[in-house]
Amino acid sequence: MLIVISKANQAVMPWKNDGGITREIIRCPANSSLDNFEWRISVATVSTAGRFSIFPGIDRSLALTEGGELSISQDARHFTLTPEAPIFEFAGEEQVGSSLLAGPVTDFNVMTRRRLHTHTLHRFAFTGTLCVPHRGHTSAVYIVKGSPHFRQPKSGVVQLAPGDAVLLTAPEQELTLDATEAEIMVTNIFDVSN
Repeated sequence: MLIVISKANQAVMPWKNDGGITREIIRCPANSSLDNFEWRISVATVSTAGRFSIFPGIDRSLALTEGGELSISQDARHFTLTPEAPIFEFAGEEQVGSSLLAGPVTDFNVMTRRRLHTHTLHRFAFTGTLCVPHRGHTSAVYIVKGSPHFRQPKSGVVQLAPGDAVLLTAPEQELTLDATEAEIMVTNIFDVSN
């Protein structure tokens, strides 16, 4: 069965460095803390520039989903993130700073503990039908824009809205979305091979 996590059921909490607020879509294991989780998917609204929270041993991917531009500084490298820009990947122990170039932004953030998991993150804009297959340990689909729907075998049509997420946890599972126009983020979590 596909698991829907509605926006209303996502926990809101302060950043690890107390510099803002995050809406946590899912953290695994569910009873873990910000210091010992295995993987985590969240959304944050950034309204004040500053340094990113430090997460030793964590690999991170960050994508803007709303707002203007976010300037990222990492050592001598500088990037400008926009909702159309490629995904920014970095190690959680690195010193990364940010500055807002055109008002507040919303970012989508995936974190995996390096010794246990890896991940991929992709953005898709589509019209009509899009099939998202299950890959790895868990796949998660987050609705950025639009109102796609899908069919559950026992409960019929499930309507989604921006901020909702759907988890795929079983092998051979897939999510077929239909929408007039929509944008989604697709995260795949993989176990590290022993």
